[in-house]
Amino acid sequence: MLELPVPLVLQLADGELLRWTQAVAVRLRVIAGRVWVTRPGDLDDHFLDVGDQLRLEARSRVLIGAEGEARFALDAA
Repeated sequence: MLELPVPLVLQLADGELLRWTQAVAVRLRVIAGRVWVTRPGDLDDHFLDVGDQLRLEARSRVLIGAEGEARFALDAA
């Protein structure tokens, strides 16, 4: 099983996009700025601010974008 560093912290510049696929469920937690997350099959885009969290299911694909500079953490769920 894949284990992430606790936590894996990533930073995106304004308008930058990250395609993310993981083998295990993770929790995305916003540390700074604002991010949006879109997932195939999910009718809603998710806009997350500092302190907000979103569970990303195992084997799911997501697109994460930044509104302004943003930093977020991915932890094992």
